Amino acid sequence: MSHRVVSVSGPAWVRNADRHVVIERQGAEIGRVPLEDMAALLLDGPDLAVTHTLLGACADAGVAVVTADERHLPNGVLLSLHGHSLHTAVFRQQLECPRPAIKRAWQVTVRAKIEAQALVLARRGADPAPLRQLTSFVRSGDPDNVEATAAARYFALAFGPDFVRERETTGLNAMLNYGYAVLRSAVARAIVGAGLHPALGIHHRNQYNPLCLADDAMEPLRPAVDWIVLRLHEAHPDLEDLTPPIKRQLVEVLGTFVEWNGQRLSLFPGLERYAASLRRALCEGEGLEVPRPVLPP
Repeated sequence: MSHRVVSVSGPAWVRNADRHVVIERQGAEIGRVPLEDMAALLLDGPDLAVTHTLLGACADAGVAVVTADERHLPNGVLLSLHGHSLHTAVFRQQLECPRPAIKRAWQVTVRAKIEAQALVLARRGADPAPLRQLTSFVRSGDPDNVEATAAARYFALAFGPDFVRERETTGLNAMLNYGYAVLRSAVARAIVGAGLHPALGIHHRNQYNPLCLADDAMEPLRPAVDWIVLRLHEAHPDLEDLTPPIKRQLVEVLGTFVEWNGQRLSLFPGLERYAASLRRALCEGEGLEVPRPVLPP
């Protein structure tokens, strides 16, 4: 898979030509990118026109297409159904995954998330030890909801005691929402590429959510977004609405790195290995391996 992310804001006409994404404005071509070089296409603006031919070409090439709503927050992802040669067989195995294996996978996921949150606290100058200690209390399936306990402590220490995590708001939360949505699209792309169905989560179970497994798998990587948002907030403390420059900086989460078995990998190759490990954990009973985010300077 290729790893380039292209973001287009309107007004523009976006089409396919010879397996290239071609962007035109006022009748003039302003950009052209080979589909084979791309991982995702981010579309933002009510005055964008996109051809069906381009959407089909993106699906064939394994390029995730992300759309945005009137608040400029990502609200949809188009994913390829051709990501894995044994998609149907893997889907059946995923459906038949034993409950103990699912619970073990969630236990590993929660522990990895707390460890990543502790990395952010350490970079913020806070003591990460109390948060790290919570990992020892995470049992199979996390029946005690240690994840929520850790999250409450983490956000208070990282973002301040008055911070309230909300999905429908501005400022800090708006930046978090945008960054998480971008990360979610990349995780969903890797999951589909591994042959897994993104709607069958290991913890998230909302029947109206088509990306439950992506929401599960991205949990240990969310702190990478948190760190970028904290740095942006320090530079723009009075920011309320997302501006194009801020959104471009939030998309930089897709250019971060992860640690995987002692290796430092860029995000997309790391997600591919992560998704493959998740497939083996759910379909073959192996232990789940989770990458650790590398926080940028």
